[in-house]
Amino acid sequence: MFKTAIKLSDKILLIFFIFSSVLILMARFFIGGSLQQILILCNFVYIFAFIIAYIISKKFSDDLVKLSFKVEEMAAGNFSKKIVIKNSRDEIGQLVNALNELISRLQTGVALDVSKHKELSQAKTDFVALASHQLRTPLSVIKWYIDFLVGGDAGPINKEQSKYLKQVYDSNETLIELVNALLDVSRIDLGTFSIEPEPTDMIAKAEAALTKFESVIKAKKLTLIKQFEKLPPINLDPRLTKIVFENIISNATKYTLEGGVIKFEIKKIENDVFIKISDTGCGIPREQQPRVFTKMFRADNVKRIEAGGTGLGLYIVKAVIEKSGGKIWFESPSLELLLDKGQKNADVPIDKRNRGTTFFFTIPLKGMKFKLGTKKLTSLD
Repeated sequence: MFKTAIKLSDKILLIFFIFSSVLILMARFFIGGSLQQILILCNFVYIFAFIIAYIISKKFSDDLVKLSFKVEEMAAGNFSKKIVIKNSRDEIGQLVNALNELISRLQTGVALDVSKHKELSQAKTDFVALASHQLRTPLSVIKWYIDFLVGGDAGPINKEQSKYLKQVYDSNETLIELVNALLDVSRIDLGTFSIEPEPTDMIAKAEAALTKFESVIKAKKLTLIKQFEKLPPINLDPRLTKIVFENIISNATKYTLEGGVIKFEIKKIENDVFIKISDTGCGIPREQQPRVFTKMFRADNVKRIEAGGTGLGLYIVKAVIEKSGGKIWFESPSLELLLDKGQKNADVPIDKRNRGTTFFFTIPLKGMKFKLGTKKLTSLD
C-alpha cells in the first residue's frame, strides 16, 4: 500500500474549501434565501477563496522550494551564498535566518580548516625538503668511502669483507634513491622545479633508457618489442624525459616475470607524440588502481615480487608529464598483450596469464612547456 504525499498548497486549498462550505451553510441557515441566491453566493465565495488560497499557497510553496534547493547545496558542501527570501517575517523567515546563521558558521569553520590544512601541508613539504637535503651529503660520503674500501685504496680486503661492503653499498644506494625521490616530490609540491626544453631526439632517449635495463632484460629472458616511428627533433627537457622513460621501464622490468614481454611504442598522432609501454607483468589490482599516481603507493601484489621501491616514481612521472603539457593514463590488464596469440604462453587460458599493465602518455609535437624554476629533478641520476 502506497502513501501519497499531499503538498502544502493542496492542504491550504482544501482548508479554504472546507471553510467556504461551512460559511455558505451558515449563511443559508441564518439568513435564508432562494436556491438561485445560494448558488450565486457559492460561486462568489468559492472563486474568492480559491484566489486567496492560491496566492498564499504559491508563496509558501515557492519559499519552501528555495529552501529545499539550498539545503541540498549545503549537503553537497556549497556554503558560498546565503538564502534570500523577500518579505518573509513568518515561520519560514525564522527558518531562513537560522539557516543563514548556520551557513555563516560553516563558512568560517571550513575556511579555518582549509587554512590549517594548507599550513600543515606546507610545513610537511618544507620538512621533507630540508631533511632530504641534509641527508644527501652524509649518504654521498658513505658511498665514497665504500668505493674507496672496495677499490683496495685503504688496503687489501678479503671476500667476506667485500660481501659485507657490497650489502652496505646496495643499502646506501637505496637510501640515496629514496632521498632523491623525496627531494623531487618536495620540488614538485612547492612548484620550484624547472622544465628547460631543447631540441632532443626522443627515439635516442628511449634507446638510452632501454640500454640501462639491458642486463635485466637479458637475465630474465624478456622479449622486447620496439616500434619507433621516425620523428623530427622535439623540444624536450632531456633530464625529465630520461626520468619518465626510466621510471616506467624500470617498473616493467621489475614486475614482469621471466620469459615475459615488454612492448615500447612511439608514434605521431595528430599534434602529439604518443608513447605506449606495455608489459605482461603482474598487473595492478582493480581496487587499487585509483591510487596508482599517489605518493608512496605500491600495489600489494608487487610487494611480494620486489621488496624495494619508493612508491614515488609514478607520482613524479605524472607531475612531469602534466606540467609539460602532456597527458598520462594506464590500463591493467594490458589487453593488447593479454590477447596476443603470438605470445609464448598463448596456449595458457587467459584467466591464468599475468594481467600486465600498459602506460600511455602524450607529449605535444611542439614540445614541452617551458617552466621557470630554481631546482632540477634528480630522480634516477
